[in-house]
Amino acid sequence: MGQIELTTEDFDISKIAKSGQCFRISKHPNKENVWCVIAKGKYLEVEQKEPGWRLIKKIKGIEAKQKEPGKTILHCSIADFESTWEDYFDLATPYKMIRNTIDPEDKYLTEAAADGKGIRILKQDLWEVMISFIISQNNNIPRIKRSIETLCEINGKSHELEDGRLWYEFPKPEDLMQSDGLKPAALGYREKYIQRLAENVVKGKISLEYLMDDQKSDAEIRNYLESIYGIGPKVANCIMLFGLHRLDSFPRDKWINEIIREKYNGKFPIERYKGFAGVIQQYLFDYTINKGQV
Repeated sequence: MGQIELTTEDFDISKIAKSGQCFRISKHPNKENVWCVIAKGKYLEVEQKEPGWRLIKKIKGIEAKQKEPGKTILHCSIADFESTWEDYFDLATPYKMIRNTIDPEDKYLTEAAADGKGIRILKQDLWEVMISFIISQNNNIPRIKRSIETLCEINGKSHELEDGRLWYEFPKPEDLMQSDGLKPAALGYREKYIQRLAENVVKGKISLEYLMDDQKSDAEIRNYLESIYGIGPKVANCIMLFGLHRLDSFPRDKWINEIIREKYNGKFPIERYKGFAGVIQQYLFDYTINKGQV
């Protein structure tokens, strides 16, 4: 297994894991500063080393140290990096440039973006995102994660790692058509949404290919998603942002609505951030959820 060292300062796997856009990134149980990522049928370990000082020489009790920058290391082959992880982590998008467009008079958003530096909008698998955000409705992140992991353990293909741990691929539509494979995940009323969605995808009544068509407008994709049983406006926007990488999508949940009401008098200047409003939304969401700023 090889190693890929990222030089960008705009990558923080711990912040990405807590940002609410993905549910299968977790801390390694046995390694410090290492995160486990399961995505697109693959497993990856990401090591994040914080900036620090390295001792160069010590003479008569006087230490000479050299400051070293932080490092992010992806433990994977070059082939896997180029075929999967480079795109998955959206390494081509200039997030610093996006932050530089923020209105300097907007103190709240400026602080949120500075605090959220390192978050990237992942290019996730559409099917996984659709199921994950149906599960997310009226739910909390720990319970969402447990439900998703249970679905994967029962219905997904298993793989054994060198240390004996198992990881599971995300189940395919045909794996989620039967209630026997859904009930252990304790999905509640969401179970019927997932089962019908799986059936309709397998039968061709719902087309994932249609949703992935870049020629379709945001409005067309949003309308199609909202026509699906169990998907409303908020979930549709989450699917568009996190499953289709349509960066103008701006999911609004109770937290975002509260921010807009309290900090922006009910009107957020979303038009200023056309083309990447979803990135701005992530900075706001993360700042609120993880820093308790509202």
